[in-house]
Amino acid sequence: MASTNERRPCSQCNKGAGVAICQGCQLSFCIKHFGEHRQELSHQLEIIGLEHDEFRKDLNQYDTETTLLDRINTWEQESIGKIQTAAEIARVELRELLRKHQEEMSTTVRRMTDELQSSRESFDYTETDIEKWARQLQDLRKLLECPPPIGICEDNASQPTVRLIRVHGHQTPSPTSSIKQPLRRLYSTIDAPTVVSAAAAAANMTEKLDYSLCQERFDDIDGKLKTLEDDHVVMCYCRTFLFPSIVYGSNRYSKGKHRIRLRVEQIHDSIFVGVTNAVEDIKRADLFDRSLFGWWDLVRPVAAGHVQKSDDDKVIRPGDDITLIVDCDSEQIQLRHHRTDRLVELLVDVVMCPFPWRMAIKIRSEGDLVRILP
Repeated sequence: MASTNERRPCSQCNKGAGVAICQGCQLSFCIKHFGEHRQELSHQLEIIGLEHDEFRKDLNQYDTETTLLDRINTWEQESIGKIQTAAEIARVELRELLRKHQEEMSTTVRRMTDELQSSRESFDYTETDIEKWARQLQDLRKLLECPPPIGICEDNASQPTVRLIRVHGHQTPSPTSSIKQPLRRLYSTIDAPTVVSAAAAAANMTEKLDYSLCQERFDDIDGKLKTLEDDHVVMCYCRTFLFPSIVYGSNRYSKGKHRIRLRVEQIHDSIFVGVTNAVEDIKRADLFDRSLFGWWDLVRPVAAGHVQKSDDDKVIRPGDDITLIVDCDSEQIQLRHHRTDRLVELLVDVVMCPFPWRMAIKIRSEGDLVRILP
């Protein structure tokens, strides 16, 4: 009967019996080849050590902070410039109003001076005239002592000149599974956006909302569109007949709940609002984009590029505000129409439209214009 303790031969020379088994590769070696195997491992470890030292050197020299801080500094200087410009315009307008107010009072005083001088020279005045001049002087004194009828207030009807910035972390893929999980734990602590502003109360209020207020911008375009006002406005400059033009948002959404408020300032035909897969190539036609989910005119849902029929009339009109709610955690999107207070929902098939998502808007008529609101 064969022995159950029979030793394996050397994995290198296949001769004799192996006297040692490597706990890493689980191979058997004779005395000679076991020593060579250990030398090879030592050589590989030395290479790893050299690469480690080189990486540490590169890490110490790699300066991402300066680049990112430069962007914040640029925003700061541009914002200060915009504020200074707005302040100077306000000063000019204020000086002009004060000048007109002063001229009106001076005109009234000159008229009264002429009357007094004329009446004094001609001795043509009575108690009634004296009482009238006394009342006029009292009224002028009140006007002089009281502030001019000029107010200074915030213009709530205008678009904000300076938009606040925020710093947020993005999930970074790692090439090895042993590093990926620690990175996920690290980024999970900074995934929620942090508002960079002095208004701490406003920031705290934002954190209490069940969605993230997005600083969106229009990004990639296919068709007869152009972006304006620092990529916060998109306009169609030429009508398209076969396929509508499409514009995508710059943000990528993989987790959480996010709100994007839009104003349809001009619309002559139809408008699509929804999401698509962010890594897909730009595809203008529904026929080719199977990752497209959303609505045409709020009443015709689009799922995996297929438009569902609807007998409802078009709802969206020029000047309407709508809000696209991207709920990654629930794998769905919502669209709220503020004028009618109507809310529609659509489940997103993450097989057809995998994460990350990005906003997609389609328009087709010349003059159509959509604005991203803060």
